[in-house]
Amino acid sequence: MSKNLVGETTAVGAISAPAPTLRRRNRFEIWLFLIPAILFQLSWGWLPLVMSFVLSFTSGDILQTPSFVGLDNYQHLWTDQEVFRSFQVTYLYSGLNILLTFALPIIAGIFIMEMPKRVTYAMMFLWFLPLSSITTIMLWRYFYDPSYGLFEYIATGILHLPHQAFLSDANQVLFWLVFPNILFFGPGLLYMATIQGIPSSYFEAAEVEGAGMFRKIWTITLPRLRPIVFLSLFLAIAGSLQIYDLPQFLTQGEPAGASRVVMMYVYKLIDSTRYGDATALSCIVFALTLAMIFLFRALVKEDPDA
Repeated sequence: MSKNLVGETTAVGAISAPAPTLRRRNRFEIWLFLIPAILFQLSWGWLPLVMSFVLSFTSGDILQTPSFVGLDNYQHLWTDQEVFRSFQVTYLYSGLNILLTFALPIIAGIFIMEMPKRVTYAMMFLWFLPLSSITTIMLWRYFYDPSYGLFEYIATGILHLPHQAFLSDANQVLFWLVFPNILFFGPGLLYMATIQGIPSSYFEAAEVEGAGMFRKIWTITLPRLRPIVFLSLFLAIAGSLQIYDLPQFLTQGEPAGASRVVMMYVYKLIDSTRYGDATALSCIVFALTLAMIFLFRALVKEDPDA
């Protein structure tokens, strides 16, 4: 009997012995997959960020060895009225962008998913058509063209309205810059994917209890969209503060700087060989973006999954 016990113990030990080796091998394989992504992030993410922060305290001369200038670059920016003007335009654009593009994709996504399947798929393809940002911008340049643009034809040729200064009026240029985001807003896909993941049994049970469409949306759909809503807000805040391509290719900051956002001014400083000021302004934008995100997280303390 003792021999059997010894044999069983030996067998069990023989089976369990390789477990640490297996764990080490699995850990090695995990790191093998992670190392390229980590190196890429360090090389193209964190290293440029650290270098920009260091260069913001130097002359930023790329042709010669940069000299340390302390806070001079930040003092230059503090006395530059164009910096404050560009920040004002950026925050106006951000507020308008979040206000107009945040709720509409949620509403549209919910109602599209309530339609028949064929209509739903057609609307998903047409509304969330995957186009690159430059392609979309070039399309909207045609729409806004004051001579032969689509909107000009609709306004003057069909509605018989006077000539519309879509992008040349300082009072309305920011609205027309935000307008393309209303129709091509990426998080709408996230909303619709989340809605598709809700079990149909929830809606069937609600229908048995006599709940209508709006009741089902309020009690079932919206609570399960909350995590995606918070994620979309984070992305909208960060993306709006760092917007560049849309105003650059549509308006070039005109008229009279009314659409010149802060990242456009960073590139203007680079074109003027004020590299130290440009890196300092980039660091300020990065710090303000982080501050806005942390402030939002502090204000929204409740658990989105609750």
